[in-house]
Amino acid sequence: MPESYHCGFCKALISLADVNVAADLALCRACGKTMAFSDIAPIPGSADVDLQRPPKGVRIEDSPIRGRSIIYRKTSPAVLFLIPFTAVWSGGSMYGLYGSQLKEGHFDLFRSLFGLPFLLGTVILVAAILFMLFGGWRIGYSQGVLAVALEIGPISWTRRLSCDRSARVSIRSAKWQKNNVSQQLIQVECQGNTLNFGSPIPDEQKAFIAEALRRSLAEG
Repeated sequence: MPESYHCGFCKALISLADVNVAADLALCRACGKTMAFSDIAPIPGSADVDLQRPPKGVRIEDSPIRGRSIIYRKTSPAVLFLIPFTAVWSGGSMYGLYGSQLKEGHFDLFRSLFGLPFLLGTVILVAAILFMLFGGWRIGYSQGVLAVALEIGPISWTRRLSCDRSARVSIRSAKWQKNNVSQQLIQVECQGNTLNFGSPIPDEQKAFIAEALRRSLAEG
């Protein structure tokens, strides 16, 4: 554990004597403010992060238009299960509920309404497969705006957060679990606003992305 930390408000050094890890509190003697210790603690695994050697699936891209972007793309092995499962489950249900109506040339309102949950499930499964095969994350910071985008080919969904050098990057517990284990996400907080993302990303890549983002924001 390091001997000192930096205040999240005035950036002054905080002595270990002014930190209560058990209560998750830290006191800054310089400005007199208290804060959560987890907000100023180093990102787990950050000491081993080498920006010149990103983990598998991660790369850093510098663009004169977009600025610096951290990109994560890695095909999930779960797709090997989802493709045949979707083909059997969705194919069978869609044919039984809708394909049969087309074949008969007769519209059945009850069967059509009954099939809506199966149709929605099929859309979700197909979207998940496409993301696992062709999707990824793009995290970029340029001109005071952090942009986190989920991309599937040319299609993207982007969330943005206005932030500056005072922004704090941390890894927090997410609200969902996998195999009864709480998952974690990356949280960026600046001036009372937060942006959470990345809970499905593996821990090693998540720690690298969080630390790389922290350094980019600190550089301004």
